[in-house]
Amino acid sequence: MASNLIRKGNLRRETRHPLEGLLRILWENGDGHEVISRAQVVDVSASGLKLRLEDRIPIRTYVSCNEPRLGLCGRGSVRYCHFAKGKFDVGIEFTGGTGWRPPPAA
Repeated sequence: MASNLIRKGNLRRETRHPLEGLLRILWENGDGHEVISRAQVVDVSASGLKLRLEDRIPIRTYVSCNEPRLGLCGRGSVRYCHFAKGKFDVGIEFTGGTGWRPPPAA
């Protein structure tokens, strides 16, 4: 019973960095129609992204983005979608990378 109380902890391979900006994403809904959503970027790493948006996107849905001003470009898969603060927090894993690079260490 104690094992049910153990938390998984942070399983990410890379550190997430805060990043502010708007991002348009393209994804396909359950009916096979393409949807363009506006999302607020919460944080980013070289292989992942956390977004906050109005739309609920099912887990394992593929999402594409291309925003050179933020250094984000690629295709990823939704790993989680949680309702929080009146919107959805969506975590996306990019197997080919997000195109974003961390700032140089000071």
